[in-house]
Amino acid sequence: MTQNDALAAYLGPELFERLDWGRLSHKQRDAILSVFRVGLGAGVQSGAVSTIDAVLARGKVLICEDGSQWQARERDDAELIEDWGAGSLVAIHHHMIYKLDPYQAAEVELLRL
Repeated sequence: MTQNDALAAYLGPELFERLDWGRLSHKQRDAILSVFRVGLGAGVQSGAVSTIDAVLARGKVLICEDGSQWQARERDDAELIEDWGAGSLVAIHHHMIYKLDPYQAAEVELLRL
């Protein structure tokens, strides 16, 4: 089984197809794979890949299609997230959110209401 096969099995074919893996740069692929290597190596799911449903409050609040809600830690993180907008594919791991195309990262916290 290749890394592509393993990731496709883990994410499901629909989300894997949306990644458009063949068009991603090596840096983007490595970012995605690093999220899952840590979790799979520990025997747990510690990362998530999702699509942004909405960006609110000038980038301070991010809502993903999986229902998770995140808050930018700093103003510069919020400014970056605000530019991403709805529909962007992101990976979330250890209080970091990674936009995959083009590759960018911001610090976030799980938003508790």
